Amino acid sequence: MTVSELDATRIPLRVADRFFLAAHTGGQRITPRVDSALVSLGCAAGLLAELILEEEIAVTPSVRPSGRGRCPDFLSWAVLREIREEPGHDLRTWLDYLGQAATEKVRARLVIIDVLREVPVSAGWRGGAASAWRFADAGVASPESVLELLFTSAETATGNGMITVPERIAEITFALLARETGVIRNVRLAKNVARQGDFRMKSWQKRIPGPLRNLIAEVAAARGQSAITPRH
Repeated sequence: MTVSELDATRIPLRVADRFFLAAHTGGQRITPRVDSALVSLGCAAGLLAELILEEEIAVTPSVRPSGRGRCPDFLSWAVLREIREEPGHDLRTWLDYLGQAATEKVRARLVIIDVLREVPVSAGWRGGAASAWRFADAGVASPESVLELLFTSAETATGNGMITVPERIAEITFALLARETGVIRNVRLAKNVARQGDFRMKSWQKRIPGPLRNLIAEVAAARGQSAITPRH
């Protein structure tokens, strides 16, 4: 079984969606597990990863459009349209730019597919109505179960060791983004699962396509050059 099979009866979750869900916790009101800037960084990287996986953009090392624009949802198309209008910027520039609104846009996509639901809340007597969000009762697997399955399931690789199955690459990219933003440190995993996951992620990073390796490295560098420290 793969992670994707947990959601076989619903609209498939994409890389940024999976990251957003893992990066939040809570019952009636979700809250981020790490600093909000790290959530934005991971969501922005997830959106770029989706376009890389769909071969809609190339990294050479600048980011440029390379596909036919057949994105499966409006958010991906909107990001691709911006890249088409501003080709030639590097990954870091796009991470910084998309990060300004990536969290809100990914959250909106999850609301559209009924994974999240808006919860009106009072902002107190000084303000009007505000909004919060909760997980919908839609059978979406918890981040703990998703990561445990990913870290303990059978490996998928070609004879030369490279991972080529698109869905597996998407799952691995999500996990690596969660690692680089500190999200995994805040997800409760059994010690043996966490150790196995750490070992596997170090191996996986060398065996995914080069553009995604570059993206993961840029996320790590962006976090390292900021003043943000992942929560422990």
